Amino acid sequence: MGSVIPVIGLALLDSLSLGTLVIPLALIVHWRSVRVPALTAYLVTVAGVYFLLGLGILLGFAGLGTALERLTQTDVFPWITLILGAALAIFGIFSPDPKKPEPGQLPKRAAGATNSVPSMVAIGLGASLTEAATMLPYLAAMGIIGSWDIPTAAKVGSVGIYCLIMIAPTIILATLALVFGQRFFPKLERIIPRLEYEAKVTLLWIAAIVGIYMVANSVATIRGDLPAS
Repeated sequence: MGSVIPVIGLALLDSLSLGTLVIPLALIVHWRSVRVPALTAYLVTVAGVYFLLGLGILLGFAGLGTALERLTQTDVFPWITLILGAALAIFGIFSPDPKKPEPGQLPKRAAGATNSVPSMVAIGLGASLTEAATMLPYLAAMGIIGSWDIPTAAKVGSVGIYCLIMIAPTIILATLALVFGQRFFPKLERIIPRLEYEAKVTLLWIAAIVGIYMVANSVATIRGDLPAS
């Protein structure tokens, strides 16, 4: 399955979003500590929403039955992935550069956050559902996973792994904050505005790279150099 590589790239792309990276790191800065129950509630909520959305998408694909299976084996499907890849590439290449935030500025959801588990669940729901309206990378990834010729349980597991990759960078940075304690927070506080800006720029770069890869892979399939996914 050569399409595994773009799926991983799309998961990394999703890991750089406002909800999966910037808001949880801003929460850590706001708390001046890593409040494990609250942060866990937030990340589990975000990953859970994406996972359930992914299952819904896959079940939708499964509901199409053999018609979709036949589609993935036809000459049309590489053109579909070609269009998706082109859309990602255009988004990454031609989107305007994000506006740089003011020094010390935190994302609004994080700035007013408390540390209670219910509030973290609410913030996680708000962040993930807001971003769901523009989740082109996630939709593209679910389409690719749905086309794989593997058992349904394996597809469900793939969605779960995708969601874990999405929150892995935040888990790694939170672990560093736990290990290094108060020495870590001043540095994190200084880089949050820059991180938000760089995350958006990096998102555009990854979108462009993944999109170009998908286009190249689709063109190779159309030309007959690669088998259909």
